[in-house]
Amino acid sequence: MKSSLLLAASALCGSQTAFVSSFSTNGASLQNRAPMKLDMFFATEQAADDDTAAASTTKESMDVKLTPLDGSESSVISAAKFMVDSFWLQSPQNLIDGGGDLSSISDASKSSLTNIQADDLLSKYGERMGKRKLDALIVVASDGSSDTKSLSADDILGLVTIEVRLLNSNDLLSADESEFRLTQAVASLGPKQRREYKDASILDIARELLPPEVTAVCSLSNLCTSPKARRMGIAAKLCSEAERLTKEELSFDEIYLRVESENEAAKKLYEDKLGYQCKFEASATALRVDAERGGFVEVDSDIVVMSKKL
Repeated sequence: MKSSLLLAASALCGSQTAFVSSFSTNGASLQNRAPMKLDMFFATEQAADDDTAAASTTKESMDVKLTPLDGSESSVISAAKFMVDSFWLQSPQNLIDGGGDLSSISDASKSSLTNIQADDLLSKYGERMGKRKLDALIVVASDGSSDTKSLSADDILGLVTIEVRLLNSNDLLSADESEFRLTQAVASLGPKQRREYKDASILDIARELLPPEVTAVCSLSNLCTSPKARRMGIAAKLCSEAERLTKEELSFDEIYLRVESENEAAKKLYEDKLGYQCKFEASATALRVDAERGGFVEVDSDIVVMSKKL
């Protein structure tokens, strides 16, 4: 079953767990645009595209930098353009609805897609006034010779994102729903107790104020690599860095990922090469590109949830 998610180009602690999963503009500011939420987080990189054993000596010796972006508008827009070019339009999984290819995407449709993706990433990972309640960041891989303070989309070799959210049993809540539940939990307290939780961590708030079936998790999403940099071990490096940040910076001791059940190559990468184990299967909604209208459509999908102890 499909439902349209189209936007015209002119509009637009107990157990601690982390989820790993799987959008250019013309340079104009996007700060006044209403954000478009693409709440998908599938880890979809294919094993064949990250086969380190098959990499050449030249590729293996390449100096790759792994850098968290600062959340500035320019850096997030570069990440958005990279995602459209490398993930949505050139994924080995072919994410174009109806099985089309890159030649079926007009410049206008591509511009619309990048605007939608930029809106989404800016709302989740961009700079904002005040402290972000739920930690979220973008990690990019680039050539060691690139200036990480002014990366363009062409400089990026791979990308992955990390978000803290709430897990309600087997349902990973959206960032908005997670923030709402956390805010309501604190707001329900008396004035003195609210002050006590003013600077409390999300882990503490979830553990002490939410039902036992609701836990704080760290979701890592949007894993993708550039077509020019596949079979170089970059996706594995990004996953490793995500795991390090999850454990050392965010204090989670387990990391999870979600992948579409039909993506056998990706499952092989995570299980055989990266040490993840299947936890459970579920139904979810995935996104595909509408090439003609320059937007996204939702499709029903079966997913596999995997985990790895850190």
